[in-house]
Amino acid sequence: MAVPHPDKELDRLRSRVKTALSPTTLITGASAYFRSEATDIAFAAVPQGRDLRVIEGQTETDGSELHSLRGASLFGGGGWLVVRRAEPWLAEHGDTLLPLLTSMGRNCGLIIEAQKVDKRTKLGKALATHDSYEFRELYDSPFDRTKSPLEAELVSWVAQRSRGLNVRMTLEAAFIAVITVGKDPGEMMAELRRLSTQPDVQQLAKTRPLTPDDLRGRLTCAFESTPFELAEAWLDHDRARCLRSLDAMFGRGVKGRDGKAMDPGGVFPFTMSWLFQAVAKAHRGRMLLDAGTPASAIGQQMGVHMFADRFVRQVTRNPAARLQHGLSLLLDTQRRLRSAGEHHQRLLESMVARYFGAEL
Repeated sequence: MAVPHPDKELDRLRSRVKTALSPTTLITGASAYFRSEATDIAFAAVPQGRDLRVIEGQTETDGSELHSLRGASLFGGGGWLVVRRAEPWLAEHGDTLLPLLTSMGRNCGLIIEAQKVDKRTKLGKALATHDSYEFRELYDSPFDRTKSPLEAELVSWVAQRSRGLNVRMTLEAAFIAVITVGKDPGEMMAELRRLSTQPDVQQLAKTRPLTPDDLRGRLTCAFESTPFELAEAWLDHDRARCLRSLDAMFGRGVKGRDGKAMDPGGVFPFTMSWLFQAVAKAHRGRMLLDAGTPASAIGQQMGVHMFADRFVRQVTRNPAARLQHGLSLLLDTQRRLRSAGEHHQRLLESMVARYFGAEL
């Protein structure tokens, strides 16, 4: 079953707490921003008069906080426990928590927020039987690549949230905000709030939705990027996007799969490795195309099952000579790193300049 839109999950949670907050509430999902927003909603719905304790999952504890779930406190109010970023805490105290889920004291409750809970375990299965909410990331591009990028979930969400802050935007302006500020909803909301404090922006938004021209010079955040975006810009033959991606990666860092910032020294090898793989795969696809393989069959023969239409587009738009030139530059850049010891970002920017200067 597909995970619903984060706003729908938030609405479901709000509807639930209007009646009564469940004694056990599980909040999971890839989006840290929406998990935090949901936890705040649940936190605010804890009945008054309860003894409330909030802990961070990364903080080592002796498990004594679980005593608050066994029954009424000294003053008879009942205890509630909120655990944010709870993965380490669950790993440490899950065995003690498991029986409490079915024997929790009267007027007691538990709110668990974690990116992921393994529902194959006894604890995960038990938690899943209670009120649970999952918050995925907003899609930053349409599933159908033939559709306009303005139809992306993230763009629509920015336009909707801008109205709530009285800086309503057109979809075009929201798209500009996304590619300028980045894909993180938390950073986007911070930027929208900043815009809402500017009198000239407020005055404009009172008369009409803000347009891209209205935002020019007013957006101050730099967007994040990844080697995957750089490779896509490279194969789309977009020099400006390549340089912007490099500037963002070295300026703000690159996050790993765990969501944590990668060590700065790892950005260059990660970027080179992924870019070489992407260009080499496109080059092999081009060889098949030039040998007579139909474009519609290239993705299947190359084992590309996700975003196959994008891969075919990259293959058909890039001549073999251009792709071969790119591979040669990647190898030469690796050699220059070993011999000259130049700054990583300068090396990659030089490589981009040489690639697009060839006019192939």
